[in-house]
Amino acid sequence: MSDKGKKLIQLILFLGLGVFFIWFSIKDLDAEQRLVIITNIKGVVLDNKWVFLVLSAAIGFISVIFRANRSILLLEPLGYKVSKINAYHSVMICYLANLAFPRLGEIMRCTFIQSYEKVPFQKTFGTVVTERIVDLVSFGIVFLIALFFEKDKILSIFSNSNSSSTSSLFHSPLFIIGLIVLAIILLYFLFKKHIKKWKIFVKIKKIILEFWAGILSVTRLKRSFLFIFYTLMIWVCYYFMFFVILFAFPEITALKEQMWIASLSCIVIGTFGFIISQGGLGAYPLLIATILLLYGINKEIGLAIGWVVWTTETIMYILGGIVSLIIAPFTNPKKNKNELVA
Repeated sequence: MSDKGKKLIQLILFLGLGVFFIWFSIKDLDAEQRLVIITNIKGVVLDNKWVFLVLSAAIGFISVIFRANRSILLLEPLGYKVSKINAYHSVMICYLANLAFPRLGEIMRCTFIQSYEKVPFQKTFGTVVTERIVDLVSFGIVFLIALFFEKDKILSIFSNSNSSSTSSLFHSPLFIIGLIVLAIILLYFLFKKHIKKWKIFVKIKKIILEFWAGILSVTRLKRSFLFIFYTLMIWVCYYFMFFVILFAFPEITALKEQMWIASLSCIVIGTFGFIISQGGLGAYPLLIATILLLYGINKEIGLAIGWVVWTTETIMYILGGIVSLIIAPFTNPKKNKNELVA
């Protein structure tokens, strides 16, 4: 099967999974409850609450600027000076492409930088891998912060809350994953000599070493503090992109002080939605509704919030990506040659 055929099947599977999550989220709702969801979504637009959506999108574009500036820092030690406008366009196009095909965005981003800045594809791709590693580590930190404040609520998402505490522990995916990891460690030490010869072990070892090399590369940056600052600001933007939209829903604003921590919980749990389905389709609103239930927000309102946030972000990335594709040729000088940093 050709690569195009494989990508098409992958896209169909991801979209199919998204459609399944949409069906799963509303299958137990009656016509009146579904109408509540639609009414709340319409209300955000028709009742002059759209200003919160515009503000959220504006913060989203700021996060892209921070991400673009961060990518420039990673290319500097390699001897390349990339313009801020091209770095921005490449990130925006990356988001757009990833909505169409998983991981296509990274390829488009590297190709864009190669075309306009003459940076070799492999060089840019290496920095993109480093960025993804940093994103993973920073998400882990945010996850731990959320656990610190809302451990019971967040862990209840990963366990069967209707069963006894002992039963819940043994049915928890975290417990099962822990057992699998423990089993792998035991098998490794028992059959270490044989395992080291396996091709799959060599590949896994290579991935782990590349992961660690990516983390260490950040420490070798000329402006490592600025890199950390940009990473922090990216997550601050992600937080407020979600937080400001909550003001369009009176049910959420009634939470008062809990709004701050509820937003953090939603960001952490909602991130998994973008992992398990293409562009978070279906899965993101469902997970947002699930976590908000634990704060006393009914499912219909939770789904409405999830869909409004998801739609706002998706439209922002689509429009921003299209605009970048259109204006990129006009914002570049005639000589698209990258100058090596002395």
